Amino acid sequence: MPRLPERRRSVEWTVQTWDLGWDDHPDPDVPVWISIRKFDALWRRTEEYIAEAGGSDDNQPEKYAKAGAWLATGEQTWMPEVGLDHWGMPTITDGRHRYLWMREHGAWSMPVAVSTSEAKAVRALCGTRYRTSWYAPPRLRIPMPVIIAGFGLAVSGLVAVARS
Repeated sequence: MPRLPERRRSVEWTVQTWDLGWDDHPDPDVPVWISIRKFDALWRRTEEYIAEAGGSDDNQPEKYAKAGAWLATGEQTWMPEVGLDHWGMPTITDGRHRYLWMREHGAWSMPVAVSTSEAKAVRALCGTRYRTSWYAPPRLRIPMPVIIAGFGLAVSGLVAVARS
């Protein structure tokens, strides 16, 4: 098993319909833990697949940054809602950018909300026994010219000290 990143952050998920008081619905949503690798391989076969957040196949690229900002707050977050399309393939009906953020930031598994009637099928297609929902936050990127300039100042300081 790969080593976990030390900078990981966990996410506290909740089912949206429970928060809104719809848990008495005839077919309520239930949490199902999915393998992101397995889900993505299946989702890739659907028309809704987004290969790259903010890419040409993403019709709402601004939502990706909003999802990341929300997840960074540590607040409780609604699980993406997953259902089966007319071919029986899993697809995201709500929460694509939350899923994309987790996928793009190293998550291996996460819970999704699935209607009770489809939960068994989704578990069979892409379920996992792992119950870890974390992501690695992006590292602070320092532009290369800044690094070179800092290194140059350090070297020139050492030369000045050596000459004195």
